[in-house]
Amino acid sequence: LTTPLTDALAGRLAENTPHGPFSVPVVIAQGLEDEVVFPAATDTYVADLCASGIFLEYWRLPGQDHRSIIAPGSPLEAPLIAWTQQQFTGDAPAETCAEAVVSG
Repeated sequence: LTTPLTDALAGRLAENTPHGPFSVPVVIAQGLEDEVVFPAATDTYVADLCASGIFLEYWRLPGQDHRSIIAPGSPLEAPLIAWTQQQFTGDAPAETCAEAVVSG
């Protein structure tokens, strides 16, 4: 954080941080140029989830920031659509934590 962590802010952050278990497949995408949600924070969050036995996919996107990662034509667009379609085919999600670099 770039602001001091008060008890109230820490409480609000804790309330808004999902910890699982999750009843649906999970993919987390992180722009590596993000200045709002720092990549190191997401790295730690994902590592903690995986260490607690949560299965997920973690996609890291070089050159993408907080806004560009979701803009039309982003390198995230095609793999996210494909991943979503795969979820509707009834394929069971992998029982692992997987990390990938997604580039355009």
